[in-house]
Amino acid sequence: MRRQWLWHSEDNMANTFKNAGVAVGNTRTTVYTCPAATAAVVNAVYLANIDGTNSVDATLECTTDGGSTYFHIAKTVPVPADSTLVVDKAVNLEAGDILAATASAAGDLQCVIGVLEIT
Repeated sequence: MRRQWLWHSEDNMANTFKNAGVAVGNTRTTVYTCPAATAAVVNAVYLANIDGTNSVDATLECTTDGGSTYFHIAKTVPVPADSTLVVDKAVNLEAGDILAATASAAGDLQCVIGVLEIT
């Protein structure tokens, strides 16, 4: 018996792995915005406290409506001096959705993410 494979446009979607990084301010700082006509899977978020002396509180949020309403992933989590907070559970984003971070002290926190974009 011969098998036939049917290909749909969804099966031929392009997958691109990317990294994004930003210095996090003490106001909501955009880390990543999912591009138009794209879905994204944020695989991991790394929030590094680069202050060698002081702890910093980190907040991580995302939108689920194209950028209007933010929901907390992590809220006011202390990151000790010279330490990194890792969020290693996937966050799915749709076109226009935003991943953002806030630090309790400007200049103390950096954020890097690994993301898979699906177009």
